[in-house]
Amino acid sequence: MSIRVEEGQGERSLAGGPAHLIELEADFLDDGRFGRRSLEVEAEYVRVVEANGAMAFQMPIQEIKGARNEPLVGGGRLEIVTRKGDIIPVISYSLTVAAKFSEAARGIEQLAKGEPLSINLKVERLRCAKCNRLLPEKDGVCPACVNRGKTLMRISRFLLPYKWFAIALAALSLTTTLNNLVPPYIQGKLIGEVFEKKTHLPTLWSFIGVWFGIAVLGTAVNITRDRLVAKLAGNIAGDLRAAVYRAVEFLQLNFFDKKQVGAISSRVTSDTDRVWGFLVDGLPYLLLNGLTLIGVIVFLLVIQPIMALIILIPVPLVVAIGIKFWRPMSQMFHRVGQKWARFHIHLNESLHGIRVVKAFAKEDTEFAKFQQRNHELRDAGVRADSHWFTIFGAMMFCTTMGTILCWAVGGYFITQGRLSLSQFWMMQAYLGLVYGPLQWFAQVNNWFSRAMAGADRIFEIMDMDKESYGDPGKKFPIRGEVKFENVRFGYDKSNPVLKGIAFTAAPGEMIGLVGKSGAGKSTTINLICRFYEPDAGSIKIDGIDYKDIALQDLRNQIGIVLQEPFLFNGTIADNIAYGKPGASFDEILAASKAANAHNFILGKPDGYDSMVGEKGSKLSGGERQRVSIARAILHDPRILILDEATSSVDVETEKQIQEAIGRLIKGRTTFAIAHRLSTLRNASRLVVLEKGEIAEIGTHEELMEKKGVFYKLVETQTAINEIIGIGAGG
Repeated sequence: MSIRVEEGQGERSLAGGPAHLIELEADFLDDGRFGRRSLEVEAEYVRVVEANGAMAFQMPIQEIKGARNEPLVGGGRLEIVTRKGDIIPVISYSLTVAAKFSEAARGIEQLAKGEPLSINLKVERLRCAKCNRLLPEKDGVCPACVNRGKTLMRISRFLLPYKWFAIALAALSLTTTLNNLVPPYIQGKLIGEVFEKKTHLPTLWSFIGVWFGIAVLGTAVNITRDRLVAKLAGNIAGDLRAAVYRAVEFLQLNFFDKKQVGAISSRVTSDTDRVWGFLVDGLPYLLLNGLTLIGVIVFLLVIQPIMALIILIPVPLVVAIGIKFWRPMSQMFHRVGQKWARFHIHLNESLHGIRVVKAFAKEDTEFAKFQQRNHELRDAGVRADSHWFTIFGAMMFCTTMGTILCWAVGGYFITQGRLSLSQFWMMQAYLGLVYGPLQWFAQVNNWFSRAMAGADRIFEIMDMDKESYGDPGKKFPIRGEVKFENVRFGYDKSNPVLKGIAFTAAPGEMIGLVGKSGAGKSTTINLICRFYEPDAGSIKIDGIDYKDIALQDLRNQIGIVLQEPFLFNGTIADNIAYGKPGASFDEILAASKAANAHNFILGKPDGYDSMVGEKGSKLSGGERQRVSIARAILHDPRILILDEATSSVDVETEKQIQEAIGRLIKGRTTFAIAHRLSTLRNASRLVVLEKGEIAEIGTHEELMEKKGVFYKLVETQTAINEIIGIGAGG
């Protein structure tokens, strides 16, 4: 027997009857107290072993019919269903490990049925595998363990398209450094050759002239360098934003289930801005002042080596302070980034829901929530900046001590005749060029910490698993057969939504998906579109596992009409042509007529050029739905998804939409979910779902005659409609 188990980072395969096919540790005892117990599943037995090694439970696999997870407050319980029909509690656990025990239950069922064991024990990481700190976000990056050097190298790769700009910037920075080293030398010469010796004016004017020329050259170089920095940093930041947005577009949908829009937009905006700020301000200073620091130290050692070594004593202290507090400051700025993300989440949500806020007069409530996020952001920012200013103050003290040492040692050397006044002045001027960069080093540490925290969050997005698109050039013309083979799936692995779904839709057949809310209807169509992939089992299109079809090719042949159609802020014509870029106006016109949308479009002031507004806000619900149907008609899919397409419209609009849908479904394999069950009378077959399993399959008439689950649903809906009708009539 073979087993495929995914756990933590990777996957391992076991063969030849390992000691334990599944071994999991639970954290609850039977009485509800915390305690350690282990579940051990072998080819022949299921066991529970206490922490002291004593066996608390054992049952042969051959006596087991199935296994299930019973949700409890704060956790759950694994239960076994015997072949006699008895339900036996096996082991309790907390929510922390619930997902793993859900997979263990599925594994026990597979063994009981004699199937190969194939389970997924990979769960969301809450702690860092290296330092065991709690992660800022599930499966996120640990800010304490990120390699800053690697992060900086990744950012530097964005320089490659602009390498000549970078080379020019380096050359200009070197020129600036040399320019900065000349004035202190001229000042020393002025004091020594002019002021002390009182030479003629031509000597003075010659030095002043050279100094003026250096100033003019330096100004020109600095302006050129700064303009180059602005262009280089802007291009890199733009490339970063594009790379993050591109990465977000191709992420799996389960990422968007876990992250809110505000948090994602924060990565694309705030985090990239932090990197841009470092590239504009930090990196040029790092390059320029790094070169200046080296040059100045060389000059000081040439002028007076002993004095130079003494006055440079504070330099290692400044560097040590920066290194020691680098990582804590980075973590603080990382927390500030998280608070910004939460702030964006609330702001985005409250503005999108402003109509609901006003409808319930909840302005004060929303403001209180806003203030909570605002105060969290403020406190995180104050904490980070307070620590930063404390560190900066310590660095400033060290640099001040360097200046004091310069005057003390310099004064002593002058009185001893070992140093001239001009040399002292020159060393004092050069010392300013040393401690200036060192003081700036603290500021760069600030910029760099913020930038690295933002870059970590950016690269976290870019490194996430993308949808497997396959070969984009590979074409697979779909006829329309869709086959579910024992499909199991759950958004939360500890709570599967679909449990062993199996049915086949023939090409051109219309399948109605029916069931109570939460039965798994929308999940089924999400899997057909491959927004998610089955945890177990397979979905085949025309006899081929749809994972083997290039994702773009698959989706290009699937059309969707949703209950709440999404329209982009553009013209009506643009939205109809969204699925077929470059469509002619005649094609758009034909699609809108087929969707019964042409007449209402002509009634708009600008016709097909009318703007629909954000999310189609300038159109009514029925108008948005008909534009969505026209979009699907123009897309011309082989497989069509209709998700509650007529649930929120009046009777007259519903009639027009039903006529349009009737034209749309011809010759296509269609999966339809309908709020009103009567609208599915024309479906070839109905698949009735109940608690994630198929309860019934058949035509409308067959299921009504059977008087099973579907019959009860129809009767219930009919009764409710009668009550509503009586209330309306009264």
